[in-house]
Amino acid sequence: MTSEEILFQKFENSSQEAVRLNLAISGYFQENTHDVIREKYEAYLRRRIRPTLEALIAADDLTNLQKLENSGWLSAALIETGLETAIRLKKTELFVWFLNLKAEKYGFSGRNFSL
Repeated sequence: MTSEEILFQKFENSSQEAVRLNLAISGYFQENTHDVIREKYEAYLRRRIRPTLEALIAADDLTNLQKLENSGWLSAALIETGLETAIRLKKTELFVWFLNLKAEKYGFSGRNFSL
């Protein structure tokens, strides 16, 4: 058995959601993950996108957050969740990244702060 298969077997057999989430995140973002296994991880993570987002923020994992964004996973509501989570966890770099992402994709509306 390869390490990829062992990781996937642990993912499939675990009954603890926190363990399954961490295994799915690490398996999904590995470069050498087989496409069929990656699709199963993706299906799991898409159903748990908020916990996935929070886990990546807690781990200060900007690289994988950028991969999620490039894959089109981050909606306006998830970007807001990311901002709130980054503030709560005191992750300044990620807060700034989410703020810039929000500005790029959606802008800010409702108030005019010009002098």
